[in-house]
Amino acid sequence: MFAGAVIVWELASLTGLLSRTSFPSAWEIATKFVELIQSSYLWIAVGQTFAGWAMGVGVGAVLAIAVGTLLGRSRFAYASGIPVVEFLKTVPTIAILPLVIVVLGPTMQMKVFLVAWGIFWALTIQVIYGVRAVDPVVRDNARILQLRGWRLFTTVTLPSAAPYVATGMRVAAAVGMILAVIAEMIGGAAGLGLNILVSVNAGPTELPSMYVYILMTGLVGIAVTALFTVLERRMLHWHESQRNLREVGA
Repeated sequence: MFAGAVIVWELASLTGLLSRTSFPSAWEIATKFVELIQSSYLWIAVGQTFAGWAMGVGVGAVLAIAVGTLLGRSRFAYASGIPVVEFLKTVPTIAILPLVIVVLGPTMQMKVFLVAWGIFWALTIQVIYGVRAVDPVVRDNARILQLRGWRLFTTVTLPSAAPYVATGMRVAAAVGMILAVIAEMIGGAAGLGLNILVSVNAGPTELPSMYVYILMTGLVGIAVTALFTVLERRMLHWHESQRNLREVGA
């Protein structure tokens, strides 16, 4: 299908159905792709985007797991905190971008904050659901065995919440990459998003570069999603959902 789409693009460009000023030929884009992947300029941009994404997802995940666990285990904390979480979850991340730019400027810190903020709320909800999904029988048995604190968390709470957290992390990883590119395009932080914007502003001669950078954002996003899918399967190989997937695949 991809090869067919490339052929159609090339023919449409050569016959004039697509304006060459807006849609370079597939051959021009492929040539520019080969040129850029051999230069450090492209890979520096990929590294800058990936670094902002990784740090943002890491910070957001750690905070979400901590807050979600607290709200999930305490009825008082849940009653007090869930309205705030539900409200802030509905605020579009892009809406706070101007404020973040004013405070932090077009920096890596701005990108990290935006990614962390964007994934934190939905992931917190996932963690809460996972913590509250502990089987009552298992919880009662843990109390009989006098499990407390960290031991209770690692042997009872964490296995129950793990599938919810893993699913939330897979979704958060994809969302985080989108937010990282948005932070670069609108906020001016260095990375693939900024390179896309610079290529557009440079004029028609740099449009092939723009398409290459767009293609790279897609490839990086696919790689990130695939990585988290593999990690989810490896870490939850014991869980019923993964056993069912293996049985269906067999």
